Amino acid sequence: MVASLAEAAGLVRLANELGFSYVYAGQHYLSHPYQMLQPLPVMARLAAEAPGMDQVFTAVLPLYNPVELAEQVATLDVITNGHAVLAVALGYREEEHQSFGVRREDRVSRMVESLEVMKLLWSGENVSYEGKHFQLSDVHIGLNPIQRPSPPVWIAASADRAVERAGRLGYPWLINHADYPTVERQVAMYRASLKAAGHSDVTTLPALREFFVADTREEAFRICQPFLAGKYDTYAQWGQDKALDGEQSFTNNFEELARDRFIVGSVDDVVADLKRYEALGVTHMGLRVRWAGMGVEPTATCMRLVAERVMPHFK
Repeated sequence: MVASLAEAAGLVRLANELGFSYVYAGQHYLSHPYQMLQPLPVMARLAAEAPGMDQVFTAVLPLYNPVELAEQVATLDVITNGHAVLAVALGYREEEHQSFGVRREDRVSRMVESLEVMKLLWSGENVSYEGKHFQLSDVHIGLNPIQRPSPPVWIAASADRAVERAGRLGYPWLINHADYPTVERQVAMYRASLKAAGHSDVTTLPALREFFVADTREEAFRICQPFLAGKYDTYAQWGQDKALDGEQSFTNNFEELARDRFIVGSVDDVVADLKRYEALGVTHMGLRVRWAGMGVEPTATCMRLVAERVMPHFK
């Protein structure tokens, strides 16, 4: 993992040189067979390689104490000089919740209370709070974040009711694993939920996609398939596809799995796909361009191709 972290630092330096906007890290605990570094310390380490780039990381929020996470995010915001972005997730893996002593039926209420507590703490005022899970009595955060009134918070969601909840709470929705037809339907649902709750000021719509570009579609699939297929085999074992609405399965053959879910192909292919998301109103597109076991050079080549021939098509 020491070598892997060094490789990641080098790729982040390259991303900064090429003009990418932000670095992203996800989160899982108990992730065997994958080795996953936890995102908060990794973001702090990578910030030194990417001055001016946003540092976006996911936290499985029901597993946290909101006081601790509020202080940790504020710390990262200071380290990055105001470039920390928190993406919160409900989580779907039973072993994670059980191991942290969190009942599955408490996930949503813990997440909602945590969001409320963190927002209050980041205000810089004394905070008293009486909730089902968390109680605070006239306390004050130890460190104010640089960004005011708070660092940005996104909500990662895949199921319909979770997407609607993100809109109802008034947070940007982080699009992730669903296929394009599902995303298209859910964007309309999310916007309706925002409007019904009176959140007309929320205009950020971020997305994450598995992504790879090469000179031809065939070459792009040949390079990424061995690594990306392995990742989704593990997701299927974890039950990630069962957290999605509709008849979606991660055990399909790779071509079927990739269709409308991954952005893989030639420059023309990926530009056309990205334009679809732009038309939906996506404002931040996170490109996952490397997976477990994949070398640095194919990733760097892909990143350079994005900078040279894909980025010019977009703002």
